[in-house]
Amino acid sequence: MLSDIEAILFDLGDTLVSYPVPRWPIMARRCLAGVYGYLVRPEAELPPPAAAVPGPEEARARRAVPGPDTALPHRVMLALRRVVRSISGRTLPRMAEACTRPLVADGRLFADALPTILALRGRGYRLGLVSNTPWGTPDYLWERQVERFALAPHFEVRIFSSVIGFRKPDARIFKAALQRLGVAAGRTLFVGNDPQADIEGAQDAGLRAALIARPGYDTAAAANVRPDLRVRTLTELLAHLPGPAKIG
Repeated sequence: MLSDIEAILFDLGDTLVSYPVPRWPIMARRCLAGVYGYLVRPEAELPPPAAAVPGPEEARARRAVPGPDTALPHRVMLALRRVVRSISGRTLPRMAEACTRPLVADGRLFADALPTILALRGRGYRLGLVSNTPWGTPDYLWERQVERFALAPHFEVRIFSSVIGFRKPDARIFKAALQRLGVAAGRTLFVGNDPQADIEGAQDAGLRAALIARPGYDTAAAANVRPDLRVRTLTELLAHLPGPAKIG
């Protein structure tokens, strides 16, 4: 039993939502076609965005201000956005969205995700989401995914790497979620499928960690990690989480 847990943070892709990724040549072809179409077609002919696109001021307000300790890939991405906008008049996030559109369109919520989240909320746990965003895609695209699957009302915090500037397994992305929740690391469980990014990253930040290895999972990849809990479905979490610990 994890009887001293107060809060549970989840990974998004392949933990709550399945995003079937085609083989690399197919994905690359789709990506290039999407970006090419975005650059050469008139704005009026483009498909509607997959999510509401924030204006420049709102986008800046959503992002953490980069500092000397900000991860280099994030600083490079911010610089690349400025270059793309100045050269093409288009925004890099919208280009990334055009590339990623086939991936997000095929996303499917795992059948056990929402029932488990509802059950955990009913037991009094505080819930949140911590997710890396692939290929520099903007957070608003993934926020829309969370809304699409009716998950948004259940998460007090939603942390995406493209906003924070750090990717899992960097401890700072987990600490950002803990700070917003106001819960101690030792009383927080992180649930994810990636041995290094999710399990080792969470444990290095002081959290407990549960590895979800769904049917077909490559167990060899997780042979060297020591999660606090291993499950094959999210439903199995309920047997180990009776309700949040009482303090005092």
